[in-house]
Amino acid sequence: MRNLPIGAALLVASLCHIPPADSREVWHATRDLQPGDLLRPQDIDPAEPRRDSPGFIESSQDIVGQEVKRRIRAGTAISQQAIGEQALVHASEPVRVFWKAGGMSLEMRGKALEDGPLGREIRVHNPGSGRTIRAQVVAEGTAEIRGLP
Repeated sequence: MRNLPIGAALLVASLCHIPPADSREVWHATRDLQPGDLLRPQDIDPAEPRRDSPGFIESSQDIVGQEVKRRIRAGTAISQQAIGEQALVHASEPVRVFWKAGGMSLEMRGKALEDGPLGREIRVHNPGSGRTIRAQVVAEGTAEIRGLP
């Protein structure tokens, strides 16, 4: 199409359905999604964005299993800020906290001060001492103190 007149090039492009160079598909919600929902294959559909925004997630990325963090209306493009890893510990909920060192282990109950997916360090309130500690999420409702508390 390099040496074709502009009209002929446009005709060939339209017949071949060649998308514009900057065209890309992003994930859109197929239904209203609420915070805490886990994305399933039937919840998302690739489509061209209605407006250009760098925060939309391209359909080449696998987002099934991610947790919805912000409300998403059906038919809207899904942004990076609207989803994230599934939280195994939730803010304001009880959490078991373990500390292990030199053959000794301690367990306490605390209250999570923030959500946390597997591997993330979160703040936990220790009701016994009134202090806030940091612990790494290791399982659902469970965190572990790494190093000295």
